[in-house]
Amino acid sequence: MGVTRDEVARRAGVSSAVVSYVLNGGPRPVAAATRARVLEAMRELDYRPNGVARALRARRTNALGLIIPDSSNPFFAQLARAIEDAAQERGFNLLVGNAADDPEREVRYVRTFVERRVDGLLLISSGDAAETLAELDLSRTPLVVVDRMPSSPPAAVIVADNEIGGRLATRHLLEHGHEVVGCIAGPSHLTPSDDRRRGFLAVLHEAGLQVDPNLVVRAPFARDAGYRVARRMLRVRPRPTAIFASSDTQAIGALRAAFEEGLHVPGDIAVIGFDGIPEAHYTLPSLATVVQPIAAIARLTVDKVLARITDRDAPATTDVLPVRLLPGGSCGCADRPVPSPADALTSHPGIQVASEGGGQGER
Repeated sequence: MGVTRDEVARRAGVSSAVVSYVLNGGPRPVAAATRARVLEAMRELDYRPNGVARALRARRTNALGLIIPDSSNPFFAQLARAIEDAAQERGFNLLVGNAADDPEREVRYVRTFVERRVDGLLLISSGDAAETLAELDLSRTPLVVVDRMPSSPPAAVIVADNEIGGRLATRHLLEHGHEVVGCIAGPSHLTPSDDRRRGFLAVLHEAGLQVDPNLVVRAPFARDAGYRVARRMLRVRPRPTAIFASSDTQAIGALRAAFEEGLHVPGDIAVIGFDGIPEAHYTLPSLATVVQPIAAIARLTVDKVLARITDRDAPATTDVLPVRLLPGGSCGCADRPVPSPADALTSHPGIQVASEGGGQGER
C-alpha cells in the first residue's frame, strides 16, 4: 500500500487536516513554514495523492474529452491542438479520441470517456451522430458539438460559416474572369460539405452560369480524393478553368493533378481550398483558401463546455463564426511568402477579404 496522508502528517508534525489544506490550497490558510514542512515530508515519503479518489469526492476530474473524425487530417489536428491549448489555459487536461471516420468507434470513445468521468465532451462527429448523441443523452455529460450541425441540436453547437465561405471562394474565382468552375465537394453526410457546396452553386446561379454536373463531384476530405477527382474533372470538355475544393487537403491533391495534366496554376487552372491549414503556405504556388477561425473556435468551444459543466440545464445555443478569404498564387493573386516562424505560430498573414454576413451569434 502507498503512503497515507496520516503518515505525512506524523512526519511533518501536523494534523491530517493541515496536510489536506496544503494539497487543496485551502479552505484554511497554512503558514509558510508549516507548508514547507508538509511538502518536505511528502518528498521524503514519496507521497502521491490519490487523484481518482479526490476527483470522486470533488465530482470533478478537470479533464475534457475530444472526439475527432480523423487525426490524419491536418485541419482536425490543428483544431485539436488549439482546443488543448485553450483547455490547458483554463486548468483542464484534454483526452483525444480518433474515430477514424467510424461511427461505432466514435461511440466506443464516448463510452470510454464517460466511464473515465470526464467533466465534459467535445464532439466532431464522423457521421450524423445520432447514436453518439443518444449515448451522451443517457450519460448527461455536458456536450459541445463542433464543426457539425445536427438535425436536432441537443447542446451547444459551434460551426464556421461554411455557406458564406463557399460563396466567397466562388465569387473570387468569377472576379478573376472564370466562367467554367468545378467544385470538389465533400461527403454528402456532413453538413459543412453541403453548406460549402450550397454557397458555390448559389453564386453560379446568381451569375447566370450553367452548372455542369460532371464538374460538381463529392469526395472525402483527403489529398488522394482531391487528386483523383481533379484528374477526371480536368479531362471534361469544356475543361474548367478554376476549381473550388471544399477542403485544403482536396485542393492540394488538385494542384498535383493539374501538374500531371501539364497545366499551369493559375494560368490554365485556378484553385481555391477551404480551412486555412498551415500547409497552404508551402504549396507552389501558395494555396488560396477560406480560413476558418481556429483559435476562436477552440476558445469558444472550451468556454461553452465549461459553462455547461457549471449549469447542466443551460439552453442549447448555436454559434456561427465568420470565415475569411486568404488569396494566394493559386487563384491568380500575388503569391504569398512562406511565413516567418513567429507568424506561423500566431495567424495566417495575408489580405483579409470581408465576409458577407456571418458572424458570431445564434441562429
